[in-house]
Amino acid sequence: MSPFPSNPSILLRLTAAVLLIFLIGVLFFNVYLIGSLGVWTEWVLSFFGGYYLFLGLGSVLLMLLAGISPLGKIKLGAGKPEFGWLSWIAMLYSTGMGGGLILRAVQEPVFYFQNPPREVDIDPKTFSLEYTFFHWGLTPWAFYGLMALIVAYNLYIKEGSALSSSALLGRLNHPWLAGCLDLLTVLCTLFGVVAGVGLGSRQLMEAVAYWTGWGFSSHTVILPILLVSVIATLSAHFGVRRGIRLLSNLNILGATVLLLFAWIMGDTFGSVSYFFSAIGMYLRDFLPMSLNYGKAQVSDDFLKDWTYFYWAFWLSWAPFTGVFIARISKGRTIRELVAATLIIPALGTFLWFSVFGLNGIELIESSQVAPESFSSIYSSLFNYFSHFPFPLVSNLLVTLLVSTFLITSIDSAIFVLSIFSDEGKAEPNSRIRIFWGISIFLFTAILVWLGKDGLLEAVSNLLILFALPFSFVFLFLIVQFLRRIAKPNPDEIEHD
Repeated sequence: MSPFPSNPSILLRLTAAVLLIFLIGVLFFNVYLIGSLGVWTEWVLSFFGGYYLFLGLGSVLLMLLAGISPLGKIKLGAGKPEFGWLSWIAMLYSTGMGGGLILRAVQEPVFYFQNPPREVDIDPKTFSLEYTFFHWGLTPWAFYGLMALIVAYNLYIKEGSALSSSALLGRLNHPWLAGCLDLLTVLCTLFGVVAGVGLGSRQLMEAVAYWTGWGFSSHTVILPILLVSVIATLSAHFGVRRGIRLLSNLNILGATVLLLFAWIMGDTFGSVSYFFSAIGMYLRDFLPMSLNYGKAQVSDDFLKDWTYFYWAFWLSWAPFTGVFIARISKGRTIRELVAATLIIPALGTFLWFSVFGLNGIELIESSQVAPESFSSIYSSLFNYFSHFPFPLVSNLLVTLLVSTFLITSIDSAIFVLSIFSDEGKAEPNSRIRIFWGISIFLFTAILVWLGKDGLLEAVSNLLILFALPFSFVFLFLIVQFLRRIAKPNPDEIEHD
């Protein structure tokens, strides 16, 4: 067994030590720390970028194979699923990348349209959507889904113990590897949610500026951080069914209304046409884009700034999202898990970017907006809706969605952190949930107060650095998972 889940205080002390070291570096070596993290991140992405590409492609292929093979019929745990399809997908989608879609909805497709990473051999609009699909589609969800599948298989079929790395590694007598995975999961979750809270809170302040016309200082961002942290902590306190599920359903409902409004008010038929054409190009070019060869090859600078960075970022979130998705997926078949974590969210993401991206590009082409109007991830969506009917209503909904998506990312992170801090229990102690909610707020607020945007970027770089050791553990887990399914125990496995 792992020494960490059986002694959660050790895990908390190690986590506290890492955070204390980081904060000391922030206080006394701020410039050096930020610069060094930037240099180390660039080196890691340059040296291991190709490895990330292969790992991403392999994860997609393994998920597809698991879904279409006889393995897909295996049921992950006895009994009926705890949550219905809509709530289940709403929770995993909100946790995985819901808030990022609000930030990037218009900005990223417009960027690729204005700055194509390679020579464009198809319609520029289709090309911009294709690259957006590539960075937000099958590969990130394969990282999340494969981690969730491994955790769920070992938890509900092989081990039946706790939601911790001892459930993944206990039988192989690797206690320190299990302990390191616990620590990596906690740190990746903590730093990931801190970076997300910082970005999301900045967008909330942009919303306030839009509504009031007031300027704001970087320290003012602490106010929305406090607000969303309090609500997220209450949501985590009420648990998955009474808190996280309800907010996630609200997210999907609001996002659907916003998407339908943007689709009806924009180029209705064009969005559908480009949705299908971009999917066709994406599937055609998926293999060469995933390996960066042939006509799909792009520059090293673009790979480091975008693809490598994204792949490392999604990897760093995989332990957190994987554990949470496994927690809510008991009673589902492997085929259902593959569909819900790979196919369905990818299609929803493609539709989202098709509508907002295409309409944003057409606003620029028709000279209704200046090209730089969509250059900021914080304000681009507000600027977008200001050129359509009912801008106050639509931007109010955007503001609410930024808040609720941010809250659901935090509350699920609190839940996972609490699981690892309470001996891997599926329903951790409520006092531990409150502790992590307060800790996330304090750590984020301190970084914002001391370092402004520079430190949030440093946290993102630190997250990328943590992704590298986790990727090696991830590889080990994949190999172990393949060995286990190659020699299944019929008495442990229930088929649908």
